[in-house]
Amino acid sequence: MTIRLLFFPWSAGGGSGYTGRALAAAERLDASFTCAFGPSAVSRMVAEAEFPIIGAEQPTPAPATIPPYLPFANVERVYAVAARYYRPRALAEHLRRDLAAIDEFGPDAVVTDMQPTAVLAARIRGLPVVSFADTDFLDPAPNAWMPWSAVEPNSLLGHPDALEPLNNLAVAHGLPPVGSVTELLWGELTIVPSSPSLEPPPQPPPGRRAPVYIGPLYWDPPGPPYQPRVIPGTHRVYVSIGSGGMVTETAMRQLFAALDRPDVSVFVSAGFRPPDWLHGLDRVEVGGFTGITGPIQWADLVINHGGYSTVLASLLHGRPQLVLPFMSEQEANGRAFVVAQGAGQVVRTTEVTPPNVVRYLNRHGDATDDPVVPAATLAACLNEVLADGGGARAAAERVGTKLARQRETADLSTLLRSVLG
Repeated sequence: MTIRLLFFPWSAGGGSGYTGRALAAAERLDASFTCAFGPSAVSRMVAEAEFPIIGAEQPTPAPATIPPYLPFANVERVYAVAARYYRPRALAEHLRRDLAAIDEFGPDAVVTDMQPTAVLAARIRGLPVVSFADTDFLDPAPNAWMPWSAVEPNSLLGHPDALEPLNNLAVAHGLPPVGSVTELLWGELTIVPSSPSLEPPPQPPPGRRAPVYIGPLYWDPPGPPYQPRVIPGTHRVYVSIGSGGMVTETAMRQLFAALDRPDVSVFVSAGFRPPDWLHGLDRVEVGGFTGITGPIQWADLVINHGGYSTVLASLLHGRPQLVLPFMSEQEANGRAFVVAQGAGQVVRTTEVTPPNVVRYLNRHGDATDDPVVPAATLAACLNEVLADGGGARAAAERVGTKLARQRETADLSTLLRSVLG
């Protein structure tokens, strides 16, 4: 029997990590599954993996300006700010798009990663939902993505609320309303690509089962893992902090000024369109979308923006990290998965004071209103990790052993078959 799955990863404001996670899941399934991707996926990645895309891609228009740090307090704020889901027309159009893809492909189940309109579409068509989620996606706390903040979420990003329009749309199609958008992200099967020792399971809503953990899930393009060049006598640093949006050129230039030293060689994964100035730097190799397994295994240290997949992959391979976050969930990942585990540092954190003031706390420096971390701070953090005698690496390896065990024992095909009875 062939089981048909249609994947809907989140993509508003970017989405490579979500599409990559969905691709990694699809590639781990056995031959009894036929997989395709809905139009919310990053089509370039899906095409490279040679899966079909159902429906026309309709990316959310990028805003004219993006702040250098985004204080998303919870997943609802992401829906409101990044996708403009407080606008009924935008929400209805995404639901129409997702329903059309379902009707064209005819799946046995829908697989989502933070895409709420795909969940509504699946419920309307009476299909089971498999949901991939970080645990903070599932947490209804007002500040689940910014637990260090006591400020009301809408005061930090003042876009209108997305919950009421989502509920209005659901009710118009005969579905019950939800008390929190997080309820939409609990499927018949909810999968966390981590370990409960690193992320304790949240309480499921009524009628939903506890999440299942499968260890880190991330995607590399086809072929052998990419191997950066080796320059003898240098500390090898892998840099992966995104390629646009919140990552400003000023922030990138400060980082590479800190890395400009003779005992350091760098491989930077700069996305699909690396800036030209990166190519002229000494001891810096520039890659596009190369995947992360090869560069992480090559590296002595990983500098990243706190993206969930990169942080978990670095821990899986036992590499210490410096996290340079550009939004709140990235900072939360760095605090909880790196600093709390002794596996590295977050070079810049935030503090929030009423009514809605965000200030930046550089690890080596004073509180400031400047969101750009200066090269001197970055250099001091680099020295701190390189000089710790391998303690951060040993801590990362301890966490990685648990993540690897979780990953090795997970049978994703059996799990997904279970939702179909």
